[in-house]
Amino acid sequence: MKKFLLITSCVFLLCLSGCWGMKEVQHQIYITALGLDFKKGQYYVYFQALSFSNVARQEGGSSSSEEPPVLVGTGKGDTLEEAFDYIQRSSPSPLYFGHISTLYFTPSMLKHHLNEFLDYAGRTEVIRYNTGVFSIKKDIKEAMSLNGFFGKSPAFSFTFNPGEVLENDSFIPTITYQNLIQRYRQPVGSMLIPSIKVEESQWQEGEKPKSIVKISGGYLLAHKKITGWLNINELEGINWLDKDTTRLYLVYNEKKIGVKVKRPRVKIKVMGAELTPHYRISVKVPVTIQENLKEISQTEIKHIVAAQVQKQIKRTFQKGLDLHTDVLNLSEKAYRFDRYHWTIQELNELTSDSIDSIKVKATLLNTSAYK
Repeated sequence: MKKFLLITSCVFLLCLSGCWGMKEVQHQIYITALGLDFKKGQYYVYFQALSFSNVARQEGGSSSSEEPPVLVGTGKGDTLEEAFDYIQRSSPSPLYFGHISTLYFTPSMLKHHLNEFLDYAGRTEVIRYNTGVFSIKKDIKEAMSLNGFFGKSPAFSFTFNPGEVLENDSFIPTITYQNLIQRYRQPVGSMLIPSIKVEESQWQEGEKPKSIVKISGGYLLAHKKITGWLNINELEGINWLDKDTTRLYLVYNEKKIGVKVKRPRVKIKVMGAELTPHYRISVKVPVTIQENLKEISQTEIKHIVAAQVQKQIKRTFQKGLDLHTDVLNLSEKAYRFDRYHWTIQELNELTSDSIDSIKVKATLLNTSAYK
């Protein structure tokens, strides 16, 4: 009897081992990015789809003179669900959302309908937590349609994998969908959503200008609303306080000096004796000299670097104050320091006097000069 049951079980196991429900790769359309806009009283959802055969061929080192095809579909509706259904009904094959790597929001979507999207995405699980989040002021479809350099697909562009670029120059912090939902309802601090633009003034292919997606600045999100936008230069101070900053470059044109900074370290001390929190910021800046045409002394270079870093932090902090936003997230430190020492209102009452001091210590690693 036991032998009979064992044989029967093995027969059933053979049946269960087949992947009967699996769809062939070519029988689905793989969505790799979503764009979201709200205009004319309706939601617009843009779907970017790539050919994975082209992506796989490029990852394997194969080259082709032809640019890989990029599909961009548009759905619209009075609700997000209707906008998604609009494009799915027109698709010749099922849409698969498990490969979405990037989200693009327009300013109108961020300012007025971000909460609706977060609610929808949370219920449908259409977005992975590690999906990158960006904003764009102008045509989303143009940005989604651009291929990368050397005929590579958008899967090799900055918005799909910003980490590779930012490891060499951490000029702006980036966020994921997980960061967005974590910080959206936080009562203190702010979050930066990087904004992109399409530009064709810096590169060209042959005789033709090459359009690229480039970071232009970022929108600031605080207390469930967009408080304003700052350009890339106005945001420089954030990088010195970002724990993920790996490398930065400073140029001081007046003295013809260029330096590289590797992994700056910051400490923010919360002073708890006041009616509102005050902060003391200390930054350690390891420096490598890249350029020194006027042969400035190392001591002076360290002073110049310290002054530049301090200036950038102050400028970004002040730009945030102009927007009534804690762009440096100082209040979050006080919130974690002593949750009940101050009220939420007191934590958010930042002024130009909230920072007691900014101390920057530059240390010289090497001069990069040949002996």
